[in-house]
Amino acid sequence: MSRLADQTLAAANAWYTQNPQARYDRPLPASAYTINPTAAQTLWKDPTLKTERSLVTKLIEVGGKWEEVPTHIHSDKDLRLIAYQNVWKTKQRDLLRFIQPGEWYLGSSHHNPGNRHIVQSVFHNEEKGLEMLKFSITHVRNYIGVASGMVATDSPRSYANQHSAGHVNPKDYPALLWRIRFLGDISPAEQRAYVNNVRTWSMLLQKVTKFPPDYNGNDNLMTNSYAKVMEFGSNVLNAVLGSRSALATLHSQAEQVYCSEAGMHLALNLGLNAPLNQASVSALFGADKWANVSTLLNEGEAFWRNGKYLDYYGNGTDGFMQNAEQNRLVDMEPAPAWLAALKDRLPGRPLAGGGLVFRPWDVADMIEHFIKTAIPRNGRETWEVSNAQAELLLWLKPGIFHSMGFSRSNPPPPPLVMLFDTLVAKVRRNYESYAALRAAIAPELQAAQQIVAPKALGAGAFVPPHMVTSITGDADELIALEAVGQLFHEDVLKAK
Repeated sequence: MSRLADQTLAAANAWYTQNPQARYDRPLPASAYTINPTAAQTLWKDPTLKTERSLVTKLIEVGGKWEEVPTHIHSDKDLRLIAYQNVWKTKQRDLLRFIQPGEWYLGSSHHNPGNRHIVQSVFHNEEKGLEMLKFSITHVRNYIGVASGMVATDSPRSYANQHSAGHVNPKDYPALLWRIRFLGDISPAEQRAYVNNVRTWSMLLQKVTKFPPDYNGNDNLMTNSYAKVMEFGSNVLNAVLGSRSALATLHSQAEQVYCSEAGMHLALNLGLNAPLNQASVSALFGADKWANVSTLLNEGEAFWRNGKYLDYYGNGTDGFMQNAEQNRLVDMEPAPAWLAALKDRLPGRPLAGGGLVFRPWDVADMIEHFIKTAIPRNGRETWEVSNAQAELLLWLKPGIFHSMGFSRSNPPPPPLVMLFDTLVAKVRRNYESYAALRAAIAPELQAAQQIVAPKALGAGAFVPPHMVTSITGDADELIALEAVGQLFHEDVLKAK
C-alpha cells in the first residue's frame, strides 16, 4: 500500500475494506502463552505468582481477609500474555503477532510482581509509597512497528542505553501494552492516519525535548490545556528546524517533560489534534512553516544524521545523533490532506482543556483512582470496606503530599492537612450508596482542588504513567486506551 498522504480518503478506505487484517482496530489474536509459575516465583521471589491473573493484580487486606484486585487490567477479558525477548533486533515472534510496521502502541512498564501486597509498611518510605500510589507502574515507552520488526522509544531518548532496557524491557520489568481505541465514526483509513501522525510527532518530540532531573512530584504538567500543547508543538517544530531560542525554551525547567508527558500526553494530543499536513501546520504553527516541515518529514533515516537538524543529544560516533539507534528505524510521514483534528471530528463530545484528548489529573483524581481501584466500594457499603479505605488513605498521606511537591522543608499548608483529615473521617463512615459517599466527600475534594489547583505553569496537574489504565472513553475523553496484552519475558511464560 502506498502512503496515505498519496491517496484519497475513499481509496484508502476501500483498501482497508479489501485488507481488514491491516486495520489498526483489527481483532486481537489469542494469547499463545500462560504463566510458568515456578520461573515467575523464582525470578521475583514472590510465592503468590501462581496464575496468569496474579501477574497483573495486587493483594490488599479488607476485614481480615486478603482480596485480589485488578489494578493493571480493566477486567479478565483484557488478560492476554505476550512473550518477549530483550536482545536488540531480536525477532520478537510473539509480539509481532500484534504489531505491524508503522503502528504505534503505548507500553507502561511496571514492578508489580514481587510488589503485590498493599500494606502499611510500604508507605513508611515516601518514594515507595508514591510508587505504590502509582500501582508500581513507573515508565512509559512507545512500541512501534518498523520494516525489520519493532522498536521501543523513550523519553529520555537515552533511556534504553542508560538502563540496559534494550528492545523491550529487562526480564524483571514487564509491561502493559495499549492501543488507541477510537470513539465515534472514525473510518479505518482515518484511524491509521491518526496513528501515523502520533508516530511522527513521537519522533519529533524525541529529537529536542529534555527530561527533568526530578520527575516524582516536582515536575508538573505545564501543557495542561489545548493552547499550551499547541504552543509546545510549535516550539518543537521551530527547534528541529534550527531555532536555538525555541530549543532553549524547551529546555527551561517548566517545559521539561518526563516519560508519560512526552510518550503519552504530548504524543497523543499533538498526534490526534495537529495533523502534519499543509492546512493544519499553516493554521496552527504559521503559513511559512509547511515547506520546511514537509521536507523534514520526508528525510527518512537522514533526519537523524549528525548536524542535519538540531538535536538535544548531540552528534554520535556512527554518523547519527546519539541514542538514535532505534528511533532512526521509525518512518516519519506527512498526514493526508483529508485528516482533520480529532476534536473537530467528534464535535458532540465535551472537550477537556479546550480540546485535549483526555483531561490531566490533579491530586484528587490520583487519590480517588487509587482508592476506588485498590478497594472497590461501589455496591460494597460495609464497615470493613469503608474502614479499609480510610486506613489506606492514612497510609497514603506522606506519598500524596510528596507527590504535590511538599516536603519537610516545604510542608503542606495547614488547611490542606485539615481537609485531608476530614476526608478520611468521612470515608470511614457508611452511606446509603456509593453515590451518597461521593456527594459527602465532594466538598473536601473541591476545596482541596482549589488549594492545589493547576496553576499557570501547570503546578498541580499530572499525567503519571499509571494513568494509562484510567483512559476508558469517558464523556470528556476523545479516545480510550484499550489493552492489547501484557508483555512478560519468555523465560517466565510457557507455550499453551
